[in-house]
Amino acid sequence: MKKLFGFLILLFVSANVFAQRDIMLSQQFFSRLNINPSATGNTDDVDIFLLGRWQWIGLENSPKSGVLNLTNYFESIRSGIGMTVSYDDLGVANRTLNVKAAYAYHLNLNESLLLSMGLSAGILYHYFDPAQHIWMDPDEMNQETLNYGEKLSEVHPDMDFGVELAMPKLMFGVSVSHLLSNEENVTTSLPGRQFNWYIRALFNLSEKFDLAPALCYTHRNTTNRAELNVSLFYNRFLWFGITYRPDLNGEDSFSSNMLNFNAGVELKKFRIGYSFELGLGDVADALSSNASEIMLSFRIPKKSKGSQVRFLED
Repeated sequence: MKKLFGFLILLFVSANVFAQRDIMLSQQFFSRLNINPSATGNTDDVDIFLLGRWQWIGLENSPKSGVLNLTNYFESIRSGIGMTVSYDDLGVANRTLNVKAAYAYHLNLNESLLLSMGLSAGILYHYFDPAQHIWMDPDEMNQETLNYGEKLSEVHPDMDFGVELAMPKLMFGVSVSHLLSNEENVTTSLPGRQFNWYIRALFNLSEKFDLAPALCYTHRNTTNRAELNVSLFYNRFLWFGITYRPDLNGEDSFSSNMLNFNAGVELKKFRIGYSFELGLGDVADALSSNASEIMLSFRIPKKSKGSQVRFLED
């Protein structure tokens, strides 16, 4: 165990080159495959997860994102196999599509501790046409366009690696995204490495109520992001949650803190969830700072069940 935690710490400190790129989602714990491939096969059932996000609702050309995760667990080889597709539209003619196949090996360290190690590989496609970025009032800004270069349409190979430890009452994960990138080759179309870690606990308040606090942290080069979350589950049927995302990068003169509220229901292997995000401080005054997410998840049961340890929401 000492060697294992030593490896996790080494993975943490080695990821020191990052760029702002990956989608930020508020209901990520229900399917972590797109940020950590070790979560592949985190349930014995075939799992289908779909999530859409709309940011700055009411503004023209506002950002839109989506994630599709498919995963299955095979007890005979103690492995999870799946795929993830993510789409990120940042606005006018600036889009990214990321498609990866994922594999994770699951190892029971003891009766109540599961270690999974995962790797995903695929392609990252980025399209950007700066000629379509124009000022709303060119006379006021004294510029005709924001054309800083030629149109880009590029495809790059992409890989992620991650580790996750799961117990009935505790889950910890760490991952590095975009392994093939480094400080020298980061461009507009090619993101830098990104490091993610998260920890989530579970407390049984009563026979019907469970409380799950969580902490997430992401680092990309000079950009840092943290999330503090707490979710209340009722009878494995309803859940309500609140997330606070402090601004770790803004100047004192501009605050971009965020507060997110989410709720959902689970019935016979089907989940539906909704979250609403509000900007706090200066960012709320500068623009219509709100975002909505809709999550749909469905599990197809299998006759044979594995013997792996599972966290409540896996």
